Amino acid sequence: MQALRNPTLLIVGESTRREHSVRQLIDCAQALNWNVVQDTVAPDAALVVTDRAPVPAERRIYGRALLVGAGGQPSEREVDILLPRDPDRSLLSALLVQSRRIWRDGQALQQMQQALDTGRDQIRQLAEIGTVLSAERNDTTLLETILREARRLASCEAGSLYLVEHREGEHSLSFKLAQNDRRPVALSQARLPLSPESLAGFVAMSGQELRISDAYAIPDGAPYRFNRSVDAATDYRTRSMLVLPMRDHRENVIGVLQFINRTRHENGVDTIVDFDDEIVALLRAVASQAAVAMQKNNLIRDINELFEGFVQASVKAIEQRDPSTSGHSFRVAQTTTALLCALPKSGLGRFRGLTISDEHLREVRYAALLHDFGKVGVRESVLLKANKLSEDALEIIRYRFELQKERLRRSALERELHLLHGDASGFEVQRRRVIRDLNKQIAMLDEYFSAVVEANCPRVLDEGALEDLDRIHQVVFSELDGSQGGLITSAQLEALTIRRGSLTEPERREIEAHVSLTREFLAVLPWPPELMDVPRIAAAHHEKLDGTGYPDGLTSEQIPLPSKVMAVCDIFDALTAMDRPYKSAVPDDRAFAILEDEAAAGLIDSDMVQIFIEARIFEQGRVDAMPGQVAS
Repeated sequence: MQALRNPTLLIVGESTRREHSVRQLIDCAQALNWNVVQDTVAPDAALVVTDRAPVPAERRIYGRALLVGAGGQPSEREVDILLPRDPDRSLLSALLVQSRRIWRDGQALQQMQQALDTGRDQIRQLAEIGTVLSAERNDTTLLETILREARRLASCEAGSLYLVEHREGEHSLSFKLAQNDRRPVALSQARLPLSPESLAGFVAMSGQELRISDAYAIPDGAPYRFNRSVDAATDYRTRSMLVLPMRDHRENVIGVLQFINRTRHENGVDTIVDFDDEIVALLRAVASQAAVAMQKNNLIRDINELFEGFVQASVKAIEQRDPSTSGHSFRVAQTTTALLCALPKSGLGRFRGLTISDEHLREVRYAALLHDFGKVGVRESVLLKANKLSEDALEIIRYRFELQKERLRRSALERELHLLHGDASGFEVQRRRVIRDLNKQIAMLDEYFSAVVEANCPRVLDEGALEDLDRIHQVVFSELDGSQGGLITSAQLEALTIRRGSLTEPERREIEAHVSLTREFLAVLPWPPELMDVPRIAAAHHEKLDGTGYPDGLTSEQIPLPSKVMAVCDIFDALTAMDRPYKSAVPDDRAFAILEDEAAAGLIDSDMVQIFIEARIFEQGRVDAMPGQVAS
């Protein structure tokens, strides 16, 4: 609290001063070291003497001063005290003493009110600082805000901020920024050795606070010294300083705040003052808030990196199970986010008001990267099925064909032996007939097996191929145990007669179930609020606008917009991928035509297909997203 000055006696009006009683009052006041002024603005006057009735405005100006009437003009109702024409000196002294007491009480009350208002303002500023710091996610802006708001709270001319860094087992002090309202500061970030010889280094290592009245007068025995080089370079003079540690929740020092030249505005002049206990407590609170905010950002960054790591590991796990689709998830993620961002730029009215935040784009990217995650729950024999029959099944069929050939050869040999024991005159003619029949039957089996091999490939079958397979299935023969066998079983015939692709109907349903598994697996994860829709978006990329898609048969209004975007990108990549063993890649133009046909049939969004093609979004998946790398 500021020291109280001597009180002021204000004389209003020249005629008032000529009054004998007023002259006596002035003499007594001067004897008691009062300030005596006349006809001036003195809002903190302790005693005001006037020979006329004061107007309301004067009452407001004089505030808590006692209003004394002189010369018989003001009435008792218009002033606080009427001064007699010939007062006793002791009476005047008593009046002055009482006025001084009232004035000092008023001044003390005013200073207390000012201190209370200042405290309230500081608490409000502290709360506002906490709100600002808790909301800031950008690290650079956060550090600038910490230093700027803390200096504003303490009325400091300058300040700097350091962070303690740990790299490769070594600790260092990283200078991050400096601010100075009096001089321009152009200092670059730098790593400094962590040493107690500097002020910031001492505080970082010891965890102690430093409160310095004059940075140029640090005692010789102190282990630290103030570096005057910056002052010399900027023609600045550092005096009062406060250096505070920033601690995390484990009480480890993670940074240092350095405040320079605290000022107090008095009588129109900024005076440099020391950092008192009150302001140190406030700045200590700011340092604590700053550490919490920095730790919060670090935690958010760690969580983001954890999710990034999980996504990459998940995609790698999917690709390890199905190497033939390597890079598919990354390409779909890249084209999906690119197409989504292209929608509001397309000029189409339905997308004109679409806004896409960075958080939503990140959510869509995760959903696209993980859209096939459910394939980890699909049997490998189904997931990797390149042909309609497995290699083992085809080998068994090959064995049956070879066995049947051996049966035919044995039968032909038996017939030759029978002929040999018969009429010798026609033996040679009949033997050639037997051999001719055998060769014909073996050639037919070879033709049948070639038909099986041809049908085993995942191509579209015509009616002739289906009839051939049915004919092969009807070939029967007697096994050694007397039972009837065939070249291909009914189950193998069902697989071979799949008209398109390589999957049977039960296998197709199992593959389609991967989207439901994706949703179930991803729903278990503790997604933050901004990523809560990842499971829903990922699980809807096989839905169709007309409700014929899977797994839920959603219609256009029910399908999330990002899922519609992903559907276009997923189909294109599946068509043009060069690494699918069960199909050949189609050229871009053919893939565009298929997308347009799907859109015309009301299965996928026609506007999105148009933008995908015209904006050449498909090229994004070939340039920017490489397997093993999550594009940002």
